[in-house]
Amino acid sequence: MEAVAVIAGIVAITWGAVVFCRGGLLGGCLAVLLAGVCFSVPFFKIELGPLPLTVDRALLALLIVQYVFWRRHGLADPKPLGKPEYLLLAFLAVLVVSTFTHDWKSLGTKTPYQPVAWLAIFYLMPAAIYWIARQTKITERQSLIVFGAFALFGVYLAITSLAEYFGATWLVFPQYIVTSAKDGAAEFDGRGRGPLLNPIGSGMLLSVCLGAALMWWPRLRRAGQMLLLAIAALLVAAIFISLTRSVWMGGILTLVLAVGLALPWRWRGPLLIGGLLVAVTLAITQWDNLLAFKRDKALSAQDTAQSVKLRPVLAAIAWEMFKDRPMLGCGYGQYAVESPAYLSDRSGDLPLEQGRGYIQHNVALSLLTETGLLGLGLFVAMLFFWTRDAWRLWRGAATPLWARHLGLLFLIVVGVYFINGMFHDVSVIAMANMTIFFMAGVTAALRPLTTENEEEVAK
Repeated sequence: MEAVAVIAGIVAITWGAVVFCRGGLLGGCLAVLLAGVCFSVPFFKIELGPLPLTVDRALLALLIVQYVFWRRHGLADPKPLGKPEYLLLAFLAVLVVSTFTHDWKSLGTKTPYQPVAWLAIFYLMPAAIYWIARQTKITERQSLIVFGAFALFGVYLAITSLAEYFGATWLVFPQYIVTSAKDGAAEFDGRGRGPLLNPIGSGMLLSVCLGAALMWWPRLRRAGQMLLLAIAALLVAAIFISLTRSVWMGGILTLVLAVGLALPWRWRGPLLIGGLLVAVTLAITQWDNLLAFKRDKALSAQDTAQSVKLRPVLAAIAWEMFKDRPMLGCGYGQYAVESPAYLSDRSGDLPLEQGRGYIQHNVALSLLTETGLLGLGLFVAMLFFWTRDAWRLWRGAATPLWARHLGLLFLIVVGVYFINGMFHDVSVIAMANMTIFFMAGVTAALRPLTTENEEEVAK
């Protein structure tokens, strides 16, 4: 174990040095994000209390050192704080207070200190990435790095997921994806799980990568566009074999935004109407198949249909919990501890007992039950301003195309996040928050362009 730790440390330091010298802050953020997908806890970890040391967390520490160095030597591009940053700081303060004013140790559970670990992994680390990304000088070259990195990573994810699904294990990397399913009882076994071992998280990333790949279209000649279509088809196939309805919806939204918003107005109406007619036809003719189909090896089609019926049960539990603590919630990371007290309620028609052992399957309801209206309100307001800035970037007539495309990519990211978040608590899916916070930081770095556009319009 000591030898492995030394080797891992040398590799992390080497790559950190490469990123420090060549990639800049943006390259460091991408390295942390991509390492978090492929080389996190399932790949390698060193136990250090509630928060194990992994490759991506070591890279994040190096990135923070890099950021401090760049700030001290005037290499970063600091921007003044705006409404999204103040909302983010307030939201993080609510999460910290909510965590440490409740049973943050969770010593009587199977996962002690889980609230603290979740706070660090799912919010504090993404917030650090956001802070660093927004103080990066974004140019056309950096935008192409973002689009290219996501597109190439999407090809890797697609090949890995398809190889896993069709049993071509020699193509699967890392190999823990294969070994984790050998006992036949692994969660989501039978779907394209990817290195996250989660088809929802993998599918969300594939949708983002699809959106980033499509940003290359106007920059390519005919041969390049044909290759891009092949890559897009590969990513769509990988999204399909996630066998997850919300992931399919997120993939469709990606195509609608990436293609529909880029088309002239005269084309958008007919294509939108045609797409809606196709969607309605499929929903009418294939509704039963969409509700019940075999996707996991260990689950039947009836189990798949049952998952749809579980959502109203979990929503009813969340409503009862919200009524008792509307403003501050039951405490961040405390849902699993507090929700069993509501399962014996027989005043309604729903069998609440069916919700035992499940976390919330909705990102908004999860925040509402644990942090109340205060926490959810701050989170929604923060996302609203992030999305507004991205929309202004995309709609800026005088804004360079590369900057507009970064704004469009964030619109895709936030759309995919919330479509999947309607059916899953995506905030506790590895790298989901990291992705949206990173792209929000990139968009925030371009906020001065939206101000310039507004000044031009005013003139």
